[in-house]
Amino acid sequence: MSPSRTRPPWYIDTLVVTVTVCVAALLRWWIAARNAGLTMDSPLYVRMAEALRGGEKAIGPAHHGYSILMVALGWLVPGRELPGRSLSFIAGLTLIPIVYLLARRAVSRPWAAAAGALVALHPLLAAYAGAIMTESTFLAIATTALLLLERGQRMAGGATLGLAYTVRPEALVIAPAAALFARGGIRGSVRVLAGFALIAAPYVGYLSWEHREPTLSPKTVLVRPPFEHRHEAEWRVGDRVEPKRSLIERVRWAGPVIARRYLPTLADHAGRVLEVWPLPLMALSAVGLATRLGPLAGALAPLLVLPLLAVAAEVRFSQLFVPALATYAAIGAAWLATRWPARTRAVAVGAAVLMAAGLTLAWRGRPGRIADIFDDGPMAEMRAAGEWLRANGRPGATVMDRKAYVPFFAGMHHVQLPDDDYDTVVAFAQRTGVDYLVLEEFVVERMRPQFLPLTSDSVFRANERRLRFIWGISGGPLSGVAVLEVARDTSSTGGGGDR
Repeated sequence: MSPSRTRPPWYIDTLVVTVTVCVAALLRWWIAARNAGLTMDSPLYVRMAEALRGGEKAIGPAHHGYSILMVALGWLVPGRELPGRSLSFIAGLTLIPIVYLLARRAVSRPWAAAAGALVALHPLLAAYAGAIMTESTFLAIATTALLLLERGQRMAGGATLGLAYTVRPEALVIAPAAALFARGGIRGSVRVLAGFALIAAPYVGYLSWEHREPTLSPKTVLVRPPFEHRHEAEWRVGDRVEPKRSLIERVRWAGPVIARRYLPTLADHAGRVLEVWPLPLMALSAVGLATRLGPLAGALAPLLVLPLLAVAAEVRFSQLFVPALATYAAIGAAWLATRWPARTRAVAVGAAVLMAAGLTLAWRGRPGRIADIFDDGPMAEMRAAGEWLRANGRPGATVMDRKAYVPFFAGMHHVQLPDDDYDTVVAFAQRTGVDYLVLEEFVVERMRPQFLPLTSDSVFRANERRLRFIWGISGGPLSGVAVLEVARDTSSTGGGGDR
């Protein structure tokens, strides 16, 4: 399992990594050039960065590390969006040599190169390496920490996991799991946790001060009974305001329901992992994990925690396991080759076929579809609507929209479009001082059908006095975006008749 003592010169490692990174850069650039790099969470990270840059509190349901790094990179990279995309791109490429070095500690150069190639060519990692999202940055930092732990640098590895914790809360789970498998016995585990606490404890203190209550993460609101159906997560005007609860109170409140649904929910998340890392690859990774437990195994621990949270089983969470699984796949392949030394070449070819088959399945499945069509809707039309509002709307206005993109492009405050009946939504918009209502054609078609009369019935639209159409664009089927001004007069009621 150990690499040969007589290694070729170090520059061969450098050449292998350089070629792999260059191929990965071309793939990531090609994917990034075809999308806007935005999801529903992206505007939050940008606005947190803007608040931090202005010396304000950046309160939101996210950790601050990614936005802080965006601010730092913003000194070199202009614009609102480019710093975040550049940060993810750099982190996504940095991850490849880290995985190579991780695998190189256990296997020969060809198998380490295979681990790097699996990361370089994985569709989901490639797609998120060009997006304003935290995953790529978190993976680069957390995997660096695991490399340090594998090298026996326990204090440094723990502290680096603390840095990862400032980006995403999963590090809070990875740290104790990695410490459990760290070499050096109890003393080694304590050093890992001490290094982690060195960074994490001050950050927990900051979060608690910022939120005015003890908290480990702004995402503790996810500790709640899971929703039966996705549509139940949609906000409605009549929803009862959930009382404020501490983490302990939330566990007591939601614990029994979470416990009952834990195994089915775990199965759902495991299913998404198999979409991201199909069975041919998982078979090799399982062999590698069984033959070499170590701190790297801690990277897989969040899978056991995800079912405790009210989050949908999405493939984007599963990408967090890919670097560790890729390393274990290389270790598993190398172990199989040493198990049958007389058939080393045949085993190597078989392992390579499994890796290629697994990547092919990933590209043909949901991860590949995400890489191909990353944008959440007609981004060009939504950007155009936002830019029109920025140029022609009232500064500081409030925009109601189911999606966050048009308000983000406009630089205006966003209020989510509730899922109530038509008249309740319009009355709520008037009552709360909403200035503009934005309706995307695909949102109305799939998520807010109560607005179909407004968008498709010209008579209904002509009789509607509370909303005034002021701008629209359409580039094709289901790509239309309409901007409507909300009238200030709140005295009228009813829907569709003369007002």
